[in-house]
Amino acid sequence: MKPHYLLLLALVVSGLTSCNDQLEDLSQIDETRFSAEYALPLIDSEVKLKDLIGDVTDNVSLSVDPDGLLRFRYSGEVPAVAGDVIFARLNALGQGILLPITQRRQAAPFAGADDVDIDEVHIKSGLLNYSLPNRYDRPVTVTLSIPDATLDGEAFVISGQLPAYSGSGTPPALSNPDAAVDLDGYILDLPNDSLYFEYSIRDDAGNELEPVDGTVVTIINLAFSYMEGYLGQELYPGGRDTIAVNFFDRYLEGEVYFADPTITITMLNSFGLPARALVDVLSVIDLDGNVLPITGQGIDDGFDFEYPRVPGEEATTVFVFDTSNSNLDQILSARPVALDYEINALVNPDADTDILGFLTDSSAYQAKVDVELPLIGSADRFTVRDTVPLNIVDQYENVTEVTFRLTTKNGLPIDLEAEGTFLDANDNAVADLTNGELTLLQAGPVDENGEALEQVSLTQDIVLAGERLEAIRSADRLVLTFRISTAGGGTDFVRVTDEQELIVRLGAIIKVE
Repeated sequence: MKPHYLLLLALVVSGLTSCNDQLEDLSQIDETRFSAEYALPLIDSEVKLKDLIGDVTDNVSLSVDPDGLLRFRYSGEVPAVAGDVIFARLNALGQGILLPITQRRQAAPFAGADDVDIDEVHIKSGLLNYSLPNRYDRPVTVTLSIPDATLDGEAFVISGQLPAYSGSGTPPALSNPDAAVDLDGYILDLPNDSLYFEYSIRDDAGNELEPVDGTVVTIINLAFSYMEGYLGQELYPGGRDTIAVNFFDRYLEGEVYFADPTITITMLNSFGLPARALVDVLSVIDLDGNVLPITGQGIDDGFDFEYPRVPGEEATTVFVFDTSNSNLDQILSARPVALDYEINALVNPDADTDILGFLTDSSAYQAKVDVELPLIGSADRFTVRDTVPLNIVDQYENVTEVTFRLTTKNGLPIDLEAEGTFLDANDNAVADLTNGELTLLQAGPVDENGEALEQVSLTQDIVLAGERLEAIRSADRLVLTFRISTAGGGTDFVRVTDEQELIVRLGAIIKVE
């Protein structure tokens, strides 16, 4: 992938490096012809910058603001963080509950932690077994109910009649050892963090009797899909990630300054709980490997992000670090190559027990980060380098001279100068493309908003002949060095917009013997 600052100049560069296909036809010239000249039009293109806009890679895009300003966006995201911590605590409670029934109304404690006050949970799996014996010498009716456990609005209840106990052997019992009750779909209301069981054992005369030894309920493998209430204060660590900012990948020297860079953090949240984003790491890694922390109040204090009030919905919060609330302008002037970040979430940051929320087993939060570099600012001989592979071999031995004529009409507020060196397979410099520095684009004056006032035309020739042409035959690549400056010799702040136009005409005059 070519660096993004060369994207807008791709037509120029492709013209200088695509002549091989045209020359290949010349290798078939009839050898009986002694000399000839051929004029080949290579490029005749007129393009506005909006025609070059589109996705550059999966994580890099070039977009247009409503006013036409172009901006590069480098994007990253970490995997979503689910509500596993609280659910794990609650599920642990239900892996094995053994509840002897010793009184008519009995509470089973049901709380995940001291600071958690759960009001309601929904069960997605679990099995309930019971053994309700009769040790009395008369027939009885036994009834076990859980008033606060409902399925489709109906409370859980089982009931059955038992014969009198003979006084020896195993007493009769209502039980389900081979047919456990499937609790999937039950909703539990939990007043006072407890689940209440009600048990009745009554004889035929209607007398209420006391539960007997061996009356027991067991619940195993409980798991939950939903909970609500005050769910405590909890820190959810976010993943750490790095966004590559390859604007400076081929940087050599010079200065560039972006006027309004931003780092945008987007929090996607389906936790039904108040939460605060805590920026644990937000640093730029520069071209020299230095780690430069970004500072600002949003990093020191974090920022609250919105949460949904209805299960299944997702809330979005956008927080922007810019030059008004951080040191971003200074940091991004240091030629960054990567952004290192980690965003954590503190649930119930103010520990306000009056604020009730919910979690589902699919609830999650996710941090997405975008680094945006709007093409407004200045550059003073910002120098980059790129390498183009070549395949020029001896089949072009009949070509004795090539003259490229480059004509540009530039509506961009930038100057572009280029040098080129041909290298062979042993890294030897065998020829120079331009005999020094060549101006490819020349900027005209700009208005008070930094936009170009006019297009500037420029025509020049590149002649390859004699020893230079012979030397190029052994080259396997061309190293191009570009120096970019904004209008006014790098002193003016300029804007690059989608309506600015670039006209490129490139032709070649080829002499053969």
